Amino acid sequence: MKSMTGFGRAERIAQGITVTVQVSSVNRKNLEVICSLPKEFQSLERKVVEQAKQAVGRGRLQFSIDVRDTNGGSVGLPNDAQIEAGIARVRELAQRHGGSAEIDATTIVDLMGLLDPEPGSIPEEVLEPLLKTCVEDALKDLVNMRSLEGAALKSDLAARCKNLVDTLDAIKVIAPEMVAVHRENLLSRLNQANLEIDLDDERFLKEIALFADRCDISEEITRLESHFGQFNDLLEKEEPVGRSLEFIVQEFAREINTTGSKSCSIEVSKRILELKNELERIREQVANVE
Repeated sequence: MKSMTGFGRAERIAQGITVTVQVSSVNRKNLEVICSLPKEFQSLERKVVEQAKQAVGRGRLQFSIDVRDTNGGSVGLPNDAQIEAGIARVRELAQRHGGSAEIDATTIVDLMGLLDPEPGSIPEEVLEPLLKTCVEDALKDLVNMRSLEGAALKSDLAARCKNLVDTLDAIKVIAPEMVAVHRENLLSRLNQANLEIDLDDERFLKEIALFADRCDISEEITRLESHFGQFNDLLEKEEPVGRSLEFIVQEFAREINTTGSKSCSIEVSKRILELKNELERIREQVANVE
């Protein structure tokens, strides 16, 4: 089991080219990959996305990729000396044409854009294998973190499912008593009303039988026990199980709500509330599972 949140980073240097890749992931229903490459290398984005799809099943992945040519090439901002020389050149041209140059922040930013070297000085055939290896290493780092967080999620979810099982076991003990309690309450009300009734009276027996049918939760208990078993089986699988867990949790909620609607026991209602509270915590955690 893996979490959908994580972070990975890698850096590779070859032939004076430095490539740094950072990738982070957060929760998403499906796989979404966002890659930001320098514009001159955007043709390689598709290959980065394909690598991500091979490594990760679900989540929103955000890549930040930096490419630097330490041989004096392409990417990165111009240095101070270049900017100073540019400003001097602007002033010289302004004086030559009988004007003056006002140097402000906007002028400097525009000048930096002009001084930024032309893209494409790094051959793609040099960058591509370097980028591929760097992305692979960053993804391995990311997957490792997702696995570590996934192990913690698995432990937490298993413990919470055990809480559901224990609470359901308590309900199973209480549930058979509901009919007897209702029978006693009905007799008590009849006595308080000074109404005498034969305990073998058909109307009385029919009322008890109808009540027993309405509050019978044996089917819901059986289905919940089955769902709990499926949930624990999914926790042991290696492949992505987030969607399957989300579906099972929906089934938990359905059966728990039905059980609660049938309950006429304060003690059972208390246990149903405990189930719902724990289920909400499980739902929040399952949303993090790949």
